[in-house]
Parts: sequence; C-alpha cells; structure tokens
Amino acid sequence: MTPLVAFTAAWALGIVFAQAAFLHPIWLLLALPAALVLHFGTAGNRRAILAVWALAGLALGAGRYLLAQPTFDAGHVSTYNGATAVTLTGIVTGEPDARATYIHLPVTAENLRLSNGAEIAVRGQVLVRASPFTPACYGDRIAVTGALETPPAFEEFSYRDYLARRGIYTLVREGRVEILASHQAGRVREILYRFKAHALATVLRLLPEPQASLLAGILLGVESGISEELNAAFSATGASHIVAISGFNLTLVAGVLATVARRFLGRKGQLPVVLGGVWLYTILVGASAAVVRAAVMGSLVIIARRDERPIHGPTSLALAALVMSAANPLILWDVGFQLGLAATAGLIFFTEPLTELFQRMLLRLMSSQRAEIFMGWLSEALIVTLAAQLTTLPIIVATFQRLSLVTLLTNLLILPAQPFVMVCGGAALLIGLFILPVGQIIAWFAWVFLTYTITMVNLTAGIPLASIPVGQIGLPLVWAYYLALAIGTWLYSQSPAQRREHWELLLHLGTWQRVGALTALVLGGVFLYMRPDGRLHVTFLDVGQGDAVLIQTPAGRQVLIDGGPEASRMLSQLGEQLPFWDRELDAVILTSPDAARLTGLIAVLERYKVQRVATGAEIGRGDIYERWLEILAARDPGSVSVLMAGDVWELDDAGQLQVLWPLSEVEAGPLVLRLDYGEASFLLAGDATTVVEEHLAQSSPTALQAEVLQVARNGAATSSTPAFLEAVAPSVAVISVSADNYSGNPAPQLLARLLDTVVYRTDRCGTIEVLYDGHELKVESGCPSR
Repeated sequence: MTPLVAFTAAWALGIVFAQAAFLHPIWLLLALPAALVLHFGTAGNRRAILAVWALAGLALGAGRYLLAQPTFDAGHVSTYNGATAVTLTGIVTGEPDARATYIHLPVTAENLRLSNGAEIAVRGQVLVRASPFTPACYGDRIAVTGALETPPAFEEFSYRDYLARRGIYTLVREGRVEILASHQAGRVREILYRFKAHALATVLRLLPEPQASLLAGILLGVESGISEELNAAFSATGASHIVAISGFNLTLVAGVLATVARRFLGRKGQLPVVLGGVWLYTILVGASAAVVRAAVMGSLVIIARRDERPIHGPTSLALAALVMSAANPLILWDVGFQLGLAATAGLIFFTEPLTELFQRMLLRLMSSQRAEIFMGWLSEALIVTLAAQLTTLPIIVATFQRLSLVTLLTNLLILPAQPFVMVCGGAALLIGLFILPVGQIIAWFAWVFLTYTITMVNLTAGIPLASIPVGQIGLPLVWAYYLALAIGTWLYSQSPAQRREHWELLLHLGTWQRVGALTALVLGGVFLYMRPDGRLHVTFLDVGQGDAVLIQTPAGRQVLIDGGPEASRMLSQLGEQLPFWDRELDAVILTSPDAARLTGLIAVLERYKVQRVATGAEIGRGDIYERWLEILAARDPGSVSVLMAGDVWELDDAGQLQVLWPLSEVEAGPLVLRLDYGEASFLLAGDATTVVEEHLAQSSPTALQAEVLQVARNGAATSSTPAFLEAVAPSVAVISVSADNYSGNPAPQLLARLLDTVVYRTDRCGTIEVLYDGHELKVESGCPSR
C-alpha cells in the first residue's frame, strides 16, 4: 500500500465519520497532531509512515466535511421554502436539462421578491422546472415566478438528498421564466454548451429513433431522449454502462487528439492539446462523477507516458477519489461515483487474475494458438465485464434492489460492437457538423451497430427471470461481501507456500486469540447493522400497562417519550433498540407524572446521558415522583424545561415535535404531542382525558389529523371519542397495554370505534415499530394487526 492510498482511504473514512457524527469532531481533528508525533517518534518505519498518512487523512477528511456544511440563515434562499407567488432573480450557472415535458435550469440565486413586495438579497442554488420550450441558456440572468419548495424524498429515491449533494436545497416547479440578460457567466462553458446543443441537434438529424438518442447518450452524455422502455431494458440486463460516458470515450478522444497534435505540433505540443481536449470533453458531457474520475486517471496516464514513467493503478485511483471528494465531500454518497470507483478498482485488481484463470481453463480444452484467439475475443467482452461486476454487484443490488442474471451474456454480445459505434458515430457527427449529407452516409454504418446493440439488449431483457427483485439489502451484507472479496483477493495474491503458512498460523492461534478475532468481527457487523439507516423509526416499546415511545430520526437523533411502569423492563426494551455502545439520548419527555409513565424514566436518567429533559406542568405525588424531582434538581437547569401548547422541537431538517396540550399552566394536564416528519405524522395522545380530546377536537381539528395514533390511556373505554377519531382520521392505531391488566383494556367499545382502522397492540404483538422512508409508512411487529 502506498502512502497516498492510505491517506485517501482514511480521508474518506474521516468524511464518513464526520457525517455520521460517530466521533466528536475534536477527536478527528486531534488525529493531525497525533500523526506528527508518530512521524517524529518512529521515522523510517514503513508501517509508521503509513499510519502517519492515515491519521493525517482522517483528520483532514473530517475537517473538509465540516467546512463543506452550508450555513442556512436568513440570507440563504432555502430559508424561504414554502413561500408562494415569489419572484426569484438569478443566473443559470449549470447546463439546462431538457426533457419531454419540462426543462431543468440550475440557478444561482441573487434576489428574492416575496408576495408582500419585500425584496431580499439571497444566495444558494435553486433548481427551476419550467416549460420545455423555455429558451433560457447557460449564462442567462432570469426572473422566475413561482413557489419555493423543499425537494421531495420518494420511496426508492431521495430527490432531496440527490440535490443536496449538488448544493441545491430549493426547487421551483412550473416556474414562469423571463430572460433579463445573457452572457452573465463563464464564456468558455457557454461556448461549450452551445456547441453541445448544436452537436445534439446534428445527431438527432443524422439518425432515426431510438438509434439517434442512444448515440447522443454514448457520445454526448445526453440520455433524456432514450425511451423509458429502452432504459428499462438496459437496466434489466446490466448494460446501462454502455450509455454512460466512461474512460473508453475519453481514451478515444485522447487518442485522436494525440495523433493530430503530434502531426502538427510535435511531441512538445501534444501534452497541452490532449489534456485540454480531455477536460473540455469532460465539461462538455456534463462532468458527472464517473467522467471526472476517468478524466483524472486519464490525465495521469497521459503525463506518465510522456515522461515514460510506470503507472500504479491503485495510487491513480486514490488520487482521483481524493481530488473529487476534496472538491465535494458529499460525492462519496453519489451512486455514480461509487459505481465508477468500484468498477475501476475491479479492472485494476481482477482483470489480470481472471485472464490467467481463463487462460488455464482454455489451455486444458484446446491448443495454445486457439486459446490465444479465444482470449483476444473474451478479454473485452467477458473478462473486463466480470472484473467490473465483481466490485459493483453489491452497490447495484443494494441501490436498485434487483439482480440481473443476464449481465454477462448481454455484455458478451454487445461489447464488441461498441468501438464501432464510437468511431462511426463520432466520425458521422464531426463531418455532419460541416457537411450534413456526408455525415448521414457515415451514420448509416453507426446505425448498423446501434441497431444490433438495441436488438440484443431487448432480446436478453425478454428472457424469463432476466432481472429478479431482491428487496432491500442491508449495509452489513454489502460490507460482508467486500470483506470476503478482499480476503479472497489477498489470499489469491499469496503463493501456495504462503497460504499454507497462514493456515497453519490460524490453526496454532490460542483460544483467546480466536475468540478475540471472532468477537471483533461480530462487533464490526453489529456496528454496521445498528447504524442509522436513513429512515425514521417510531417504536412503541412493550413496557406493559404503560407507555414508552422511542423516536429515532434518519440522522441518528433519539428522543424517548415516557418510560413505562417497570424500570427493568424499560431498560431491557431500550437496550434492544439502541446500539450496545450508545449510552446517550438527545431528549427524554414525561407526558404525565403517573407511575405507568414515570417509573422507567428514573432508571433511564440514572443509566444514560440525557441532553435534555422535558415535562408538562402537571404535578405528581408519591415517592416515585419525589425521586424524579431530585434527579431533575441535580441537573443543569438549562437542560430541563416545561412544555406548553405551541412549543416546537426541531428534530432534523425534515422533522419536528409539536406540543398540542396543555394550553397553559392553569389547564395543567398530560402532554399531547404531534410528530411530523416529511409527509408522515404521528399523534401521541399519552394520558389525555376525554375532556382534553373533546377540547382539541373542537378547537384545532386540523392539527390532530395524523396517519398514526397512539391511543390514549392504554385503550380505556372512554378514550378516543368519536369526535376525536373523526378529527385524527388515523390509518394505524397503536395501543400500549399489558396482557394481564385488570382494567380489561383495550375496551370493546374502543375497538368498535376503531373498526375501520388498522390496530396494533403490544399485549399481542410485543414491541411495534413504525418506519418511514420518506415516502410510505411500514409497520413491523410480532403479529398481524388486531
């Protein structure tokens, strides 16, 4: 391992740790002085040198992520999300993305005029969706009239997170666009984008559909014209990489430019022409993560060949990843970046071993001459695809939740045709830009290979079980796959004698050493499994005849509401839900000071570090309540608060906890809370009485409407009155109740009122977990509803 590889790997880890808040930033930043101490203390030791680079990378990666966080204040345009009938002024600073029914304009905001006439200077990026016939171009200053929105998060794809990685937090749909001025941004980009638009129009005139749009995707990176059916076929067969701009395209561009430059400028003029051409082409096709990665690595290869230096693949790949993540740390979560990086790593590490493996297999079946002929055919079509598939498979399956069984067959059939598509299509485009009729004649040759590609993709996509759904693949399985792949690769790189030596060493390990290694693996797996999974978790804990609700946000914030009647049961339930290393809660809320909700919270405050404690104004009685007051008195006064109606706690960017009751200290009573997260809503009625329910139903019925209702008072006969249920209109009702309670809860009268609602009960189902992934709610429990 080279120092740069160690530095980049630790750099990426530092970014991930900082994003997950797994370690406090101060500990990550302290890695830098630790690296200096280690350097001067162990100079000359190779392992120490790698450790120094790794510690430095860890600290600097974390620091880069922290510096990249935007500041959302009154001057940021996203602060005004939700405002309607506004006029936004800004400059189009990205390439317009034209689709069939709309056009996307990336705009850098300058000024915002609100509906009341107030004008505000703003900053930040906005994505404007306008009519497909809007003539706005890169560099135009425009005025957009419409509504500012927060980008949505869908079930299988978070558009919000996707745009956030590009620095966009505001969306304008159906914006009315007025062009105020032109040529307000970089002239070089403007010229490139205008040339690209002209080139795209030329391609579309050279060929019919669907061949024209496929060639536009392969040459120019414009995939918007490809039909949904054809896109689905490419996806189902694992051949989507054919459409994406890749290192193959850049290699061809670099080769043509090198030939021309060497002929007219000699070797000295070749380097700037080739490098300049590669990066201009990168910008021209959109500078996606995969293209930039290929451009960085291609540039290194070009410079190394000029100086006649060897290229070390892992180091080049590490440098490409470092440059891109330094420019934008959030790119680590970009699927295109992940796939490009993984595919390149597969080519670097597995092409040669797979080639040797196939050579040995073929030599057993045929003569060396025939084997050489077959290897020449298999190398690009099968071996390269297999090498890339080995490293990209987990990402593809985890992201798209489908597994293509015909990937190798499809690529074996279509990859040999792609060089001819690039050469013939590129030549047709270049000539067609000047002499369209001649370009069309050359395009006929490209049409043959494009048609062949489309036919083979559609044919293999039609095979039964060509692509099978696999459901959600957890992160632990992904990392387990890569760990097994890494171990297998390392063992393959060893000689037979070395492998025997490692095996004997393993056999001679002591019992404690084996247990220690196995325990470390288990702990690592548990850590990966129990990290925040990007979903909201609202868990109704099975604490008996009482209430306890644990809220865990996608970003990892944790709020516990009530604690049930038994300390041991509460601690056991909490221990099952939280990672074993996590002894901290962001907040604890007591909705009513009775034993059924208070007892367990005392043990939680004694065992866990709790940042904030909140109660209602209601006063309790008895020894348990006195102990509660003692614990609160010992805390920092600033960490304890009394909640009233109207109080709002912001949980994450998309979530808040709102207090609906009590209205004042005079009307002191149990807290009634409402949790909103994205489009999901939960009403936590706690110990609300009939009087409270009726008052809320009359005074604020719209504030009660929620998808999930926690039934008040453990399902008592008088809880959830008809007026209250009509106002809430829940889809799911959860009743926290003990199986052996003496009250007969849940009462038959209550269950009759909930006849049209899906009901879950902790006495039958145990702990009930409601998950929200940004699009839909999902209930997980130990039994069916009712």
